[in-house]
Amino acid sequence: MATERIHIETSEIDLKDAQIFKAVFNMFYPRAYTFTLKLLQDEVVSADITQEAFLYMWEKAYCFPDLLAFKSYLYSCLKNKTLNYIRDYRVERGMQELKDVFVDEVDIDHLIIKQELKARILDEVNRLGGVKRDVILLRLEGYSYDEISEELGLSINTVKTHKKQAYKDLRIHLSDYSQYVLMLIVLLAICFC
Repeated sequence: MATERIHIETSEIDLKDAQIFKAVFNMFYPRAYTFTLKLLQDEVVSADITQEAFLYMWEKAYCFPDLLAFKSYLYSCLKNKTLNYIRDYRVERGMQELKDVFVDEVDIDHLIIKQELKARILDEVNRLGGVKRDVILLRLEGYSYDEISEELGLSINTVKTHKKQAYKDLRIHLSDYSQYVLMLIVLLAICFC
């Protein structure tokens, strides 16, 4: 190791040479890791960034005229990779916070629209004629045709006819809302796909 250190300190540092790279790595990794750790205060990320810097220099197969040039480049590389990590981490965290806020707002908007739509539908159901209104209200409560027929004293076919006419009337009265519901569905699909 002493021979490698002297050889590295007194000559050109060619990272294409595996032995020189290994010697440089062994000599400078602890210092480089400590440098990165001071900047980030995170052991795992600091180790990753330090290894990335050395790997980058290995892949590029740089050749440095002396040890000073190598150290200067190494610390510049470490600083840049650390700053990139900090920038990317902030952007990622900001995007996640923005997404969380947006999803919360969309959920609240969805609930408000849903409640408004339910209220509007119930208003229109209450405006229907007596039997049609009663059939729809009982159907919304989960009654079967047999149960509605028995409750109202009507035949099953009469109940089905009133339900069909009530739905037709509701479609006409709620036609302006169908466009809004369709737009809401399209917007939600765009936002979450």
